Amino acid sequence: MTPHREELLELCAGYVLGNLTEPEKGTFEEHLKAGCPTCEAEVHRLGRGVWAFAAATPRLLEPSALRARVLGTVRGDTGRRAPIPLPRRRAPVMGWVGAIAAVVIAAFAVLEWRAASLLKRELTASREEISRLNQQIQSEREWAAVATAPQTRVIELARTPAGSPQLQARVTYDPVSRRAIVAVSDFVAPPGKDYQLWAILKTGPSSLGLVRADNQGRAMLRLTDAGDPAELGAFAVSLELEGGAPTTHAPAGPVVMVGKIGS
Repeated sequence: MTPHREELLELCAGYVLGNLTEPEKGTFEEHLKAGCPTCEAEVHRLGRGVWAFAAATPRLLEPSALRARVLGTVRGDTGRRAPIPLPRRRAPVMGWVGAIAAVVIAAFAVLEWRAASLLKRELTASREEISRLNQQIQSEREWAAVATAPQTRVIELARTPAGSPQLQARVTYDPVSRRAIVAVSDFVAPPGKDYQLWAILKTGPSSLGLVRADNQGRAMLRLTDAGDPAELGAFAVSLELEGGAPTTHAPAGPVVMVGKIGS
């Protein structure tokens, strides 16, 4: 049995009414042949409803009074006049009108159902987008608080003799949330090299990740946990081989910048 999909249910009414395109009809019939109780039940329900509506409409017959009058005339004029032909029975027009009405009603029902389904999907997508934007706004507020909190500390990193003279780096650190925002400029690493940021703890260095700058050497890092303020003493930058130091607990290359956290 092929898996049932919601969009296939939309084809049921079109199949009953005979207004599917050839590709849609072929796809739907293959789905029915493979066996789908949900679609089979829907086709049966729609088909039964259309023909029940048509069958319930009475046929339009000739009035009985007209029939009696014509027969009386024929009996009284026998031999003097040519027989008056009886009115031919009219085709069951109202029956077909009822069937057409049922088809139109079913078609409108399908269109309304499709419109409602589309509106529901759009509403769900809008709600998800609003939720995502609210989360993004909340995140931006939390990061903005890092720079404005009264306990926040700003650490300017100084170049060491091993560092290039153009290097600039600043760390904005909130010891309460332990978040940090790192802004750097002129961090264009030599070919085959990467700059790596470190937290200098009482227990030793701990890597905070690579500093990947843009073509102008600018970058901004957001660290959700820069370190415990009771253990964190400084920030440092080292110049490593591309990909960073082989261990996260000690730089392998030269330390090019250092900034101590004041009391």
